[in-house]
Amino acid sequence: MRARNVALGLILGAGLIAGGLYLLQIDFASGDVYPDYSSLRSDSSGSKLLYDTLARVPGIAVSRNLLPLDYLNGSDSVVLLLNVSPYSLNAAFLKTADTLAARGNRVVTAMRELEQFEDTGKPEVTGPLEKTWRVRLGFDSKASADRRLFIRDATGWNVMEQSGTKLLAIERTVGKGSEVLFSDSGSFGDQSVADNAGFTRVSAAIGPYTKIVFDEQHLGIQQSGSVVGLARRFHLTGMALGLAICAALFIWRNAAAFPPPQLFTKNAAHEATDISGRGSRSGLLTLLRRHVPASDLARLSWKEWLSTGRRATTPENIARAEEVLRNSADPVIALTRIQSIVQPKGKH
Repeated sequence: MRARNVALGLILGAGLIAGGLYLLQIDFASGDVYPDYSSLRSDSSGSKLLYDTLARVPGIAVSRNLLPLDYLNGSDSVVLLLNVSPYSLNAAFLKTADTLAARGNRVVTAMRELEQFEDTGKPEVTGPLEKTWRVRLGFDSKASADRRLFIRDATGWNVMEQSGTKLLAIERTVGKGSEVLFSDSGSFGDQSVADNAGFTRVSAAIGPYTKIVFDEQHLGIQQSGSVVGLARRFHLTGMALGLAICAALFIWRNAAAFPPPQLFTKNAAHEATDISGRGSRSGLLTLLRRHVPASDLARLSWKEWLSTGRRATTPENIARAEEVLRNSADPVIALTRIQSIVQPKGKH
């Protein structure tokens, strides 16, 4: 009965785990758990289609960055920073972008499509952008969603794309590299790639570079490590296999019934066979033989009797009994004589 319950519990647990993994697989397959414009998201709000498309182009190397931009080494790469909020363009962000560009990279920053933007010149919003990059943003609430945010002024930048007086994409040279700023990220999304509507802007953003890095860290996706990663790094996979085997043996041991089920005869299915064993007297004798030497049997028996029966006899009898213990080698004879001394015949 116990084995059946354990087996049923294991089956139910396996079913629950399989169901949970299936649901997680659905979420991760579509990428719903990732932020908008992440290269790990494959629906219309992601950029995985662009990532996979560029990866298939001969001579193009595509990768993802999950570490802070300060740790991004190398040069001659295009670093794509998609869906960046204009409120995130602070002094630290702009300085990091300038440093990457000065090493010979092309840093492409595509801003987020906003429902509203406070174009009031607040220092926490436009101050660092105007002071460091000399770029001033504007907002048109009557325009379409991907054209509401635009670049009003850009001193020292070259215009790549504009609509009337609204600047939509600008670029400039910084050190050995360059920087590009887009007013929206729509051209880099999967929907735009599927409609073949944004390749012109994407090509202009990438330029002649052959190494493209999709930055995921600024979207909140960071590499933090895992137990499995540490096990692989320190070659502990064998230890994990041993623990799995031990766990399986533990489950098997507890699943087996103990004591084993009774054996049944062929003619009487419900008649259990008798299992013979020793009685209490035989068990006591076995314990005495294993743990009490024969030479100490009389002495230990006398000592145990004295602990409760000392008052039942006289000191003279006790001295005579101890004399018998010292002079008798056979414990049976010694105990017989001691009994006759401390309990003479006729006395109860």
